[in-house]
Amino acid sequence: MTPFDKLVARRWEETADSVGFDPAKVDLVWGVGDGYPHFKTPRGFGVTFWDGKPPCRLLFARKLLDAPLHRQDGIVRHELGHVVDMVFGKQRVDRWATAKGVKLAATDERRADDIALAIWSEPIRYDSDLVQSTRYGEYPRPKFLGL
Repeated sequence: MTPFDKLVARRWEETADSVGFDPAKVDLVWGVGDGYPHFKTPRGFGVTFWDGKPPCRLLFARKLLDAPLHRQDGIVRHELGHVVDMVFGKQRVDRWATAKGVKLAATDERRADDIALAIWSEPIRYDSDLVQSTRYGEYPRPKFLGL
């Protein structure tokens, strides 16, 4: 298992612990590649796919493997926020987040960041390249990026 795979697996375990589910019972797969068009853009590092039935899929750009850990972690946390929202449904996730003291945004991208905040008690920031980070940048997600 690569260091990046270990990061994703650890964050998935933490997600399961916080949200309250058995990670072995929620089918999540992830991989790294370059074939997705979004990855050709400067901000394109990760995407989440779920068509309503297992598995939920995360795809990360190969360039993410060369990024600093704070960026890798920010992107992984953001994408896992999408996974939680997609797999468990907005009403259940809203109730869970409220119990954690976090009000979730109505829009998908900020909502994923808010879910990550509820899990790790740390905001997702947007660094000088406007990419997710756990260490540097602006919070919340800038409006001009799309919410």
